[in-house]
Amino acid sequence: MGSKFEGFKGCFSMSINNTDSLQRLRNTNDRRILLDTKIAKGTATRLDMMTQLKAELQIFDAFLKNIESKKKAKDCCAVINIVVSTLIKRINNMWNTIFLLFTIDDDIEPKFMKVSNSIVMTSCTNCRSCDVTIESIMRNIEILSIQEDTVFNFSSSDFIKILQTTAFVDKTLMIKEVFCHKETKGIVITAPRKYGKSTNLTMLKCFLEIQVDSLGKPLTKAKTDKPVTDTSNYEVFKKLNISKESSIMEKYLGKYPVLYANCQIENDIISYDCVLDGCKEIIHKSFLLHSYLQKSSKLSIQQKKLCKLWCDDASYKKLMKKEDISSGLKLLCTYLTVHYDKTCFVLIDEIDFFTQTVTITETLLKDYKLIILFLRQFLSFLKSNNLVFKAFATGKSGYAIHSIVPSCVQIQPFYNLHKFTDFYGLTDDELEYLFNKPEFKHISMTIKEVKDYYGSYNKIDHLTTTKKEIYCIWSILNVLKCKRLDNYWRDFGNVFCNFSNPIIKDVMQKLLIDEFVMVVLYHKAARKTNPTPPPIIAASGTPTKKSLDYFFNLMLDLGYLTRNSTSIMVLDIFNNTGSCMGYVTIPNQEVGHDIENKISLLS
Repeated sequence: MGSKFEGFKGCFSMSINNTDSLQRLRNTNDRRILLDTKIAKGTATRLDMMTQLKAELQIFDAFLKNIESKKKAKDCCAVINIVVSTLIKRINNMWNTIFLLFTIDDDIEPKFMKVSNSIVMTSCTNCRSCDVTIESIMRNIEILSIQEDTVFNFSSSDFIKILQTTAFVDKTLMIKEVFCHKETKGIVITAPRKYGKSTNLTMLKCFLEIQVDSLGKPLTKAKTDKPVTDTSNYEVFKKLNISKESSIMEKYLGKYPVLYANCQIENDIISYDCVLDGCKEIIHKSFLLHSYLQKSSKLSIQQKKLCKLWCDDASYKKLMKKEDISSGLKLLCTYLTVHYDKTCFVLIDEIDFFTQTVTITETLLKDYKLIILFLRQFLSFLKSNNLVFKAFATGKSGYAIHSIVPSCVQIQPFYNLHKFTDFYGLTDDELEYLFNKPEFKHISMTIKEVKDYYGSYNKIDHLTTTKKEIYCIWSILNVLKCKRLDNYWRDFGNVFCNFSNPIIKDVMQKLLIDEFVMVVLYHKAARKTNPTPPPIIAASGTPTKKSLDYFFNLMLDLGYLTRNSTSIMVLDIFNNTGSCMGYVTIPNQEVGHDIENKISLLS
């Protein structure tokens, strides 16, 4: 009898005579369980995941060779086919998770995907259950088709790259909406992971920025009061939906200096000092986008020296004074205003990265007030009419954003129905548009089946009771690519460790069986003079009402809950909180499966 292997819990049990293969599977499976827990907590690194992916690919390669060996020996390979099938699912899941968590370079996968090319096999003729070919197995490994950028591009959130794909959905009318809010100095849109935040922001950047040569001289020959029609950004937008809005095109396309800052960095944020280092990196990258300022004839010698310092890959790291760091983006905004003699349009991605309560640690909580006060100073330039024409930013959770942005910046939370709702995620019409494209006609499942599985997020205006449904764009694009219903989307962070609390676990399990839960929603979170850290929920005991309110609002921000479509939100007038109350539910089966998995992993 062969050795019994039960490593892939819930997947299969089997007998294998090859002890080495068995032990490798066991070891890999043990590491995968530990890694899955780290992923759920948001503590897994890119190296952790790539190492595990490589290990599973190597085992996959070994088992393909075993199939070939058994075929030559005219031995049944049904059991190994089951192993390979399970490995395929695990590898695909890991690859998808890597794309969810990290920015992946387009050329990274050849280092990890080294499956033998010498194996040529038809189907196993020894038994019907072995009717699996190497070719069909390889087709199911999604990592191999990652470079199909003409149809999908999961490795980038850059608007220009996404525009070149078949699955592109035109959301350029969002630009019009930005300028419809003339009375608003700044706007922050919150939305869960992979809902198009970064793509929309790079779209705005591409539309607005004055295109220049290496010396910072505008490329357009158009005069200041004339529309720009002779630059590459005009070529990009002239056939898109926004081109029909002639007044927007003429007045704003290619007309503004743009300060673009991406606040997401790869280093772990575990202390106040880490935040300072992270902000230095953000300022450095933002200055690099305008390296021509080092030669600007409109800046003083001292100003150009400071530009050079922030652009240099080594020099900026030596800056230690808090004042130099907190004024970094303001400095860049000032120099751009001087160079162009025009106020800037400021775009900030992941504005709440340093205060995201999804991954906040106990160590970071000790420095929370210091961090919030520093970030307020870091972003205080946004209220300057002399430097900033308008600001547009994105984030995930409104809790901390209210504490760090000036009061002139308006926050639009994901769970509310607002003017930008249609541009983050997919609307009903957009989902149907994609599935009706000729390139995707071969998809076997119906639109109804897709909608039933992936559900929708209900956006409700609590005053007018107007409702709208939004779908997760990441999930839908993966369905089109992989041609099957599966669980593609999830989020990560130690906030999910709260599922181990008996009270929260009980509530989530009630939601999993379609019961509704009444929650208080933060409708207008007041900007706190003395910022308080988010409440921590103990693994045992009864959470405070404040803690529960915070937790469920965070779940709404992250896309793990949505408003119940049949319930009407009511203002909490009794407690005079400026909040509203209503029922919430789990949005769809995909999210429900991830909640079940996290409860199992983290409880």
